[in-house]
Amino acid sequence: MADTGRRPWSEDDIAKLKSMAGKLPAKDIAAELGRSAGATVVEASKLKISLRTRSHFSGPRRPGVDASPI
Repeated sequence: MADTGRRPWSEDDIAKLKSMAGKLPAKDIAAELGRSAGATVVEASKLKISLRTRSHFSGPRRPGVDASPI
């Protein structure tokens, strides 16, 4: 059988993924785990873990709305 370069996800890898999810972008999590961004996204999806990070933007979300005080 040919080596595909894939390595299984260990319990430690999954624990790290869960702890970083939502705090760091997927590419940064992947780098920390020594994996590709694609592999990281696929594994998170399998585990039903959202990798979406929260925006720290507190201004208006609709175009044309002025958030400045009156």
